[in-house]
Amino acid sequence: MAQILSVTSGKGGVGKTSFAVNLATSLARGGRRTLILDADLGLANAHILCGSRPEKTLSDYVEGKVDLPEVIVQGPEGLRMISGGSGVAEMANLDEEGREKILQAVLSLTPWVDVIIIDTAAGISRSVTDFIKISDHTLVVCTPNFAAIADAYGIMKVITTEGYKGGLHLLVNRVLSMEEAEAVFKKLRGCTNRFLGLEIELLGFLPEDPAVNKAVQRRTPYLLSFPDSVVCRYLNQVAKKVEDTLLEKIQTT
Repeated sequence: MAQILSVTSGKGGVGKTSFAVNLATSLARGGRRTLILDADLGLANAHILCGSRPEKTLSDYVEGKVDLPEVIVQGPEGLRMISGGSGVAEMANLDEEGREKILQAVLSLTPWVDVIIIDTAAGISRSVTDFIKISDHTLVVCTPNFAAIADAYGIMKVITTEGYKGGLHLLVNRVLSMEEAEAVFKKLRGCTNRFLGLEIELLGFLPEDPAVNKAVQRRTPYLLSFPDSVVCRYLNQVAKKVEDTLLEKIQTT
């Protein structure tokens, strides 16, 4: 059964989708049967970072126009992808019945892949927290920006209050030094320990690097476009930590 990792953030614009896409690409390249679900419903853009143009999306599935296998497309390195649809107001305002249909679809895929990465929308809406509830681990992406730190704490508070019991991990993005990343982690850990009685783990950090934006312009993961960049070196370290500490070992025969 696949393990489900949600990649989320309290604040938009922190590089959440870029991290999710490159992490998924790394896991797929390493031999994991990996699927990434773009759960930013109605404003999905993970397919853009992968250079993919899906003909069918979750919007078509929810409306009953297609079956689930028809919305799964191939991405780089054998990565499988499902798009939430872009510019679809009905998906952005999806009701509980529609969200439940998607959640059940995700769970139905767990026997067929090794890991499912859910790239959630930013914020604390039901369309975010519902996906986190079915996840084994949640990876919260944050930058050193004060508002981003406050919003990261906010999403942790909400999901903890709602009973989430999975692993909670912090990825500090766009930092200028390891010390800056550690300072962000200490601030959040202090708040979560004191006010929530919650222990979070530092998954790692990614440095500010122009290769990230250049890869977006090329519509490819930076892991493939700029494999010798600084950000790739740190992304590989984070991916290895995910492999070693969050995912079950691949069974070999």
